[in-house]
Amino acid sequence: MSYEKKLMQMKGLVKKNSPSEQTKKEVPNTVLPFYTEMWEKAGLSLIQNEHGFLFVKEIFYPEQHIHGNIELQRLTEAVSFMQEKYPGHPLTFSPNSAFCFYDIETTGLRGTGVLIFLNGVLNKVENGFLLTQYVLADPSQESAFLFASDFWKESKTIVTYNGKSFDIPQLVSRWTMNRNFIPKLKIHEQIDLMHSSKRIWKGDLDRFKLKQVEEQKLGFVRKDDIPGHLAPIIYFDAVKHGNPSNLMKVLKHNEWDILSLVTLYILTVELLKENEVVESAITYTNIGKWFQDLKTMQAGFDWFQFVVRNFSSKDVSLAYYYVGLHLKRRKLYDESIKAFLEALKEIDGKYRIEVFIELAKLFEHQEKNYDMALQMTDQCMAYIESLYKSFHLTNFERHKQDNLKRRKRIIRKINISRETAQPNKKRGEMP
Repeated sequence: MSYEKKLMQMKGLVKKNSPSEQTKKEVPNTVLPFYTEMWEKAGLSLIQNEHGFLFVKEIFYPEQHIHGNIELQRLTEAVSFMQEKYPGHPLTFSPNSAFCFYDIETTGLRGTGVLIFLNGVLNKVENGFLLTQYVLADPSQESAFLFASDFWKESKTIVTYNGKSFDIPQLVSRWTMNRNFIPKLKIHEQIDLMHSSKRIWKGDLDRFKLKQVEEQKLGFVRKDDIPGHLAPIIYFDAVKHGNPSNLMKVLKHNEWDILSLVTLYILTVELLKENEVVESAITYTNIGKWFQDLKTMQAGFDWFQFVVRNFSSKDVSLAYYYVGLHLKRRKLYDESIKAFLEALKEIDGKYRIEVFIELAKLFEHQEKNYDMALQMTDQCMAYIESLYKSFHLTNFERHKQDNLKRRKRIIRKINISRETAQPNKKRGEMP
């Protein structure tokens, strides 16, 4: 259509062409980068779509593939176990829903100018697993790069490590920037294994970088790994000069990240099976707390009981505290007191204060044993005083005032009970 005809059409002077007369949209006729051949020799494949081009690398892993000390084929059993035993748990995949393991590499950490230059997606396929790594050919090809990842085709569950805070927000941000060129991004469910790792190993692991979790829990140690903070420099250097050698190391880094996601998911689920003791009392107590926070009280109680049965007395004080709380909710007050007294043998810090408070309440309100209630309150006050320097001032004053109020109330009840008992005693002495 000529330029003049287009102008007249815009003014309504000429009717628009029928669909059959309209020219079909063609794939942009772009010049391929000078490094195409070098990148292909390194193991990347050039892929073109209606939005441009990108590079892709695919790796197939048989089900028997071992990463660290865990076989990938155990994933199927882990997924089924969670769906059958804990259908509402945050680690459970929706039935009949597709899922994938996902990790990205970016040109920075934050800001609208930060690009994703590597999308790593691992899917379960027949007889194994397929890792597809989509590589941004150059920043001008972002629409083609995002379009190729298929996140616009169907909703699925995406498994990441810190993905709720980083990977998925980055994906959404870049998709938004290209919304006029590619289909709308589907809404996906998420499982963030950093969250579950912190839930399970809090107090057991000092750091929660994926590398530390790999080494201490998955039996995997990286060799000649590229530090993540160098990835942006390496990518831009590969685009500028064409040499892909270091870029392929970034792909290897991404590959290890994703394989670790699979084995971390497997290990996490297997810990929830309660088959045998392979972790510390802290870990299993954390699992119980997790179930309790999810309002699955019986499951939480079972885990606390598991800790009490399988570990020495010096390791189970916190579990006894939670057992006491559970029994108190069920109004089994005598058993609750016994559990709290067991917890008191070793527990310290804020939980020791909580145990003193719970015992004082039980003795005061349920047992009507005001002498014991006063004893627990006085011991609590002495312990709070001993922690004065380590307490935040507001918390110190709050606990102190609460205990003073409780002490006054208990002493008042003691005095009333004694005054009530005194006349009865005198009447009993009369002939």
